[in-house]
Parts: sequence; C-alpha cells; structure tokens
Amino acid sequence: MSERKNGKWGSSLAGPAVISLLVFFIPLFMQYGSYYKRSSQVVQGITDAVDETYETPCDHPGTVIRIDYPTKNYLTGQAIVKPAFVYLPYGYDENGEEKYDIMYMMHGWMMRAQDYLMDDAKIRNVFDHQIENGDTKPFIAVCLTFDPENEPKSYEQSVDELAVFQEELRNDVIPYMEARLHTYAKDTSVKELRASRTHRAFAGFSMGAVTAWHQFIFNLDLIHSFVIMSGDCWITGQNGGLLRPQKTVNRLVGAIHDRWYHLSDYYLYTGVGTIDPMFNQVNEQLMEMMRRQEFCAENLVYEVKKDGYHDMNAVREYLFNAMPGIFPNG
Repeated sequence: MSERKNGKWGSSLAGPAVISLLVFFIPLFMQYGSYYKRSSQVVQGITDAVDETYETPCDHPGTVIRIDYPTKNYLTGQAIVKPAFVYLPYGYDENGEEKYDIMYMMHGWMMRAQDYLMDDAKIRNVFDHQIENGDTKPFIAVCLTFDPENEPKSYEQSVDELAVFQEELRNDVIPYMEARLHTYAKDTSVKELRASRTHRAFAGFSMGAVTAWHQFIFNLDLIHSFVIMSGDCWITGQNGGLLRPQKTVNRLVGAIHDRWYHLSDYYLYTGVGTIDPMFNQVNEQLMEMMRRQEFCAENLVYEVKKDGYHDMNAVREYLFNAMPGIFPNG
C-alpha cells in the first residue's frame, strides 16, 4: 500500500516494480523503436529496361523440373495432387550440399503454373543471366497455381481459390518442397522454417499479386521478401487498395505488429505500369503505405514502368529490377 510522505507518494513495492517495468520495456524499445525512426522515405522510381542480352539464352542456363505434391482443395476438402514447375540454377546438384535461397511464384488470372518458365516469357533467361553475372545469389524458383486443376477458371472461382492459398502454401507446399530441395531450412518444422525465413521470398503478378499480399498478412513469419507486380491487396474485399486503402494497409501493418517485427524484418518490391489497368489500385495503396512508419527505404521499393501494360513484358522488367534486392549477392 502507498502512503504520502513529505509531499511524495511512496511504497515499499514501488522501487522493485519500476525496475521490473524498465527491465522489460527498455529492451523492447531498443529493438522495436525503429518503427518510429525511418531512415528515409520509400524508394520510388522508374524501372530500368531489361538489358537485351538478358533476354537471350545464357551460356550457363538453369534447368526446370516438375514436382507434383499432395495437398487438398481448401474450398472443398478433397485430396488432390498439384504440379509445381521448379527453376534450378546452373550448377545445382541434387546430391550436393550447397544451400539456396528460394522464391515461390504465383501466376495471374487465366494463367497456369508453368507460364512464368515458358520459353517465350524469357524469364528463365533473365534469371540465368542475373545469376551468372553476379547480380543476385543463385536461387530456386517454384512456380505454383492456386487452381486445383492448374487450368484457367472463371474470375469468381479464381478469387475464391487465391483467398485460401495461404493455407496450402504453409501446410503443404513449403514443407514438401523444402524437404526435397537444398534450401536453408534444416528441417520443415515451423520453428526451422521461421528461422530460415530471410532466405525465402514470394512473387506474384495480377491475381498472383493479390495472393502475395495475402502471404504478407498470413505467412510473414515464414517469408521475408516479396515481389508484388500489378496488383493490390484484397484482404478487405476486391480492389481494396483503391476503395479501402486505409483499412487495407491497417491489415498489413497489423501483420507486422502481431509478430513484433521491426523495419529490417521484411522487404517488398512493388511494380506497376503507367498504362496498366491496375495502376490506380496499386498506386492508392502504395501512397497509403508510404504514409505509415512501418514502411521506409529500407524495406519498400515502389517502381513504375513507363508505358507498362498488364503483361509478361512488364513482369520480366519488374523481376529484372527486383531480384538483386530480393537475394542480394554480397
């Protein structure tokens, strides 16, 4: 009990209590106080055009394999098997011990898992040259689909499918792939996947970008970096970045605070074209993100492709610009 002595409140418990509070809060402030100390504004700019040589076949190309994995339709509960198309960098040895960063990739509406790695997309060529030239560390890319049959479906069905994909990624995809591929995860326990999250990224275009924002909200404890191309976050409903930017960004910020992450614990590259139909959706959301203390030059890059449309040419350019920041070499 406290009593007033000489004009001051005193208590035999006050001293220890204050000390305990200081011992608890000072380390937290030191660790998480960076929320409120942004080094500078968000990096904004215009994308660099893809070096033409990067679109041509490389002297040391990677390989593409297909891995089928067991999962379920998370809308119906039916057990199914789905394909993933996996880019392995040049020199990858199935029997070797070298560890690799890994990026999971999601396609857009009316696309399939393999479309990123088709020859005409030239994305494999870009990856090959970036790795060969030391622009980025060697990495694995796992191309996925939210569709149970890996075939284009109606707009409404695709929206429903992507909205639950975070469960499939967490429960089925990451554990299955990283039990078989040489990544930094020592095993596939949640503890170890969290410990290796700085070596894991997620990329998405269009509806795949919508899917990527969901991963930021639901699977940020497993994924450090994101490449989000031509799409806003629909966690509050379709076109949420345009129609409800504050509520949408509140959910993103909430995912950060729920895990007590500070500024260096996540990284996003976002890109959109000036004539992309999704420009306003993306831009409104990014403008709101840039007002928040949780996003700064250290963890958010927002670039615009001049005269960029909603197509694979733009995707190739975003990846060309993004990857050196996703898996920096050195």
